[in-house]
Amino acid sequence: MVELLLVQSPEAVVKITEDLKMENAREFYEDFLALHQPGITDIFLDFREVRFVDSSGIGILLKCEKDLRERGAKISIFGLGKSLLSVFKLAGLLPVLPHYEVSEISSRFPGVI
Repeated sequence: MVELLLVQSPEAVVKITEDLKMENAREFYEDFLALHQPGITDIFLDFREVRFVDSSGIGILLKCEKDLRERGAKISIFGLGKSLLSVFKLAGLLPVLPHYEVSEISSRFPGVI
């Protein structure tokens, strides 16, 4: 469900490997929080393999953001396809989960993306 690609304190890049939906939202939440390590304050979520996010998926992303914010960390996202970017904009998620282009992340973390 999630794969840790890089930990370069205080940053981490995490790849989401499946669509986020009601059937796997709880698993995503547990796996994602288990990856968070002390000292990591900036987490970048890779959405390049995700094609669909339902309302449960949006809710669990917001829950992850809230839980990590309370731990002093923040989440950003990248790799959204056109349709997911549109969904995230309509849902008002981009002010809460800042979005980056893949090129920005690949220049920030060469060799990872």
